[in-house]
Amino acid sequence: MRKIGVILVVIAAVFMSCATTVTIVDKVPEKTMQDPLRPLWTKKFPSEAGFYVGIGSSNTGNEAEDLKTAEERARANIAAAISTKIHEEVNVVTKDSSSGASVSYAEDRVSAEVEQSLTGVETVDTYSSKTAGAWVYMRLSKALWEKTQKEEMAQLISRITDFLAPVLDDYDRPFITRVQQLVKARKLILESPYPGMLKTVFYGEKGALIDIIDSFLKQHLDSLSIKVHPVSSDLSVGKSMKFTVTMQSTVSSRVGSVPFEIINASGPSGDEKQIFTGVTDPEGTYAGELKYTALAMGKNHLRILPDRNAIGIDDTFKSLIIPEKEMIVDLQGITLGLDVVLPEGMSVPGIQGGVTSLFSRKNLPFKVDSRRKNIDPEIKFEFVITDFPKVLKDAPSMAQVYAVVSLIKNGKTMYSYESKPVKDGGITPDQAHKRAADKLMKALSKDDTYVQEIMKALSLN
Repeated sequence: MRKIGVILVVIAAVFMSCATTVTIVDKVPEKTMQDPLRPLWTKKFPSEAGFYVGIGSSNTGNEAEDLKTAEERARANIAAAISTKIHEEVNVVTKDSSSGASVSYAEDRVSAEVEQSLTGVETVDTYSSKTAGAWVYMRLSKALWEKTQKEEMAQLISRITDFLAPVLDDYDRPFITRVQQLVKARKLILESPYPGMLKTVFYGEKGALIDIIDSFLKQHLDSLSIKVHPVSSDLSVGKSMKFTVTMQSTVSSRVGSVPFEIINASGPSGDEKQIFTGVTDPEGTYAGELKYTALAMGKNHLRILPDRNAIGIDDTFKSLIIPEKEMIVDLQGITLGLDVVLPEGMSVPGIQGGVTSLFSRKNLPFKVDSRRKNIDPEIKFEFVITDFPKVLKDAPSMAQVYAVVSLIKNGKTMYSYESKPVKDGGITPDQAHKRAADKLMKALSKDDTYVQEIMKALSLN
């Protein structure tokens, strides 16, 4: 028994020894998986005094493409770091700015602009492996970038002021040309990486160039006066209204060909809608016609002003006020006679009021009146009612109704429309007539075919 016990202890000791050995071996591959040649900068972002640093990586398995992508990302990181610095500088400039126009300039857009103009970027190191992909370490000297930045800003200031000065010096340059050049200059500033940072002295004004340009734009627009004729007018449906627009400015000898628009905010919803565009002649005048179809029934409050989009004045001009002039046009509809006709000997209560209401609910450029006689043109609304014979003595009365709608002008039928027939029943023939007529009116209220054709015949659309 003792021998057997000893043997079992030995066997157990052997198994324990093997198990320990296996555990140690299993831990070895985890250590060998780590690449001892992989540089520290791929694990921890480096910091170098006097440099903007960019680290880029890519791991798709395509070595050539990964290296290219990693380089692009490293440059983008440098550009992002510079754009952050630019925005800090812009915010400082903006605190002293009167307009604050550059505050909303998007940082990602600045970064994109900077990336296009990056020069002097050097590659410090690269690394690639099958497991980690490609890595690129780039940097740019801050001193070199500041020098490049100053040179680019000076060139941009010179470019803008050189093409603006001759325009602003010439009193005979048309007002619209001067405004368009100022807008162009402003756009060049906003497209650069330095909005609000271009500080200079121009025409005696000192500060950010974009603020100076905004000041000139305000002066120009404040100098513009607009006159319209007529200021107020009545207009009948089916007609057009002649009008004139005259523009003048004190900053130049003539206005030039100014694009303008007419805005109407008198619709049912109150939303502003552009209803007309035109361009003045070189002397700043325009003569044209406004069609009634652009207006709403009743009083229309119209605004005449330079066309912002055509000139290039977009939403970035937040504090810019565009001069305008108001014109009121009262659109008055025409009245047509209404003759409601029923079969001889038949009477349908409320049918005449129902027909009048049918037209009034459609918001048409005309109204109908059955009370006034001898109105020309006239709408004849004729009901054709047919009773069906009863099959059984106690069966309900059944009737069929359809309508013939005609426009009569100078005694002649200009248009005629026949509706689809409808049927309905009632306890008595009169009730059947009433129910069928009401059913027909509901159907006609959803149908605009006859209304559109009447408008065509009247030349109202």
